[in-house]
Amino acid sequence: MGYPTSALSAPVLEQFLIQARLTGAVASLRLQTATSRLLGDLRIRAFRPGSTLDLSGIHPRDAVPAEGTPVTLTVLLGEEVLTLESLLLPPLFDEGGDTLLRLDWPREPAQLHRRRDMRVAAPEQAPLKVRVGLGGRTLDALLVNLTETGVGLALEEVLMVDLHAPVEIDAQLPDGSELHCPGEVRHLAYLEGQEYPTRLGVVLTPGPDVDLEPIHRFIQARRTDRSQGFRQG
Repeated sequence: MGYPTSALSAPVLEQFLIQARLTGAVASLRLQTATSRLLGDLRIRAFRPGSTLDLSGIHPRDAVPAEGTPVTLTVLLGEEVLTLESLLLPPLFDEGGDTLLRLDWPREPAQLHRRRDMRVAAPEQAPLKVRVGLGGRTLDALLVNLTETGVGLALEEVLMVDLHAPVEIDAQLPDGSELHCPGEVRHLAYLEGQEYPTRLGVVLTPGPDVDLEPIHRFIQARRTDRSQGFRQG
């Protein structure tokens, strides 16, 4: 079952892209190839309705994908997530010599999702293994859903946990970066007969010294996967 989406008319898509460009909204490209490579931390530089859309921010070490590669573009703007399917055109170079990725204007309507509805690490995606510090113990867990503000954890141990109990979450993300963040238990459930029966809902409580950029990149990658799956489904 997919999350609620809406197809955007051409004028609404243009208005969304204008706002995304003006606010520097984060965008990513998922290449629809065998490697399913992700290019993240992109920004909308310019667009010509019905013609092309230009993206800046590709890292110098990243190889520029080949012309004609099918891609899924995901743009995060506030609480809304835009996704659209396109093809890569030959790249451009701006006045500073930076590479701009150029996309063909989408032939199919763009889709808009509510960000809060698009939890990641869903059942059809591989869950992320994490270590959880709780009550003086360090436990293995699976991260079964994730947003910018909270996580859902599944544990093998049957635990009695007080609400608002502090936890520490440690994980190595797929890109090799490390995530270390404190949180607070807000929900506890026990699912009898499950391999990981204890389920915890945790609100993240990062301090000023906690770097959340790795988790934002991970969420962006997973959200791109989810939105692409919804469109294909």
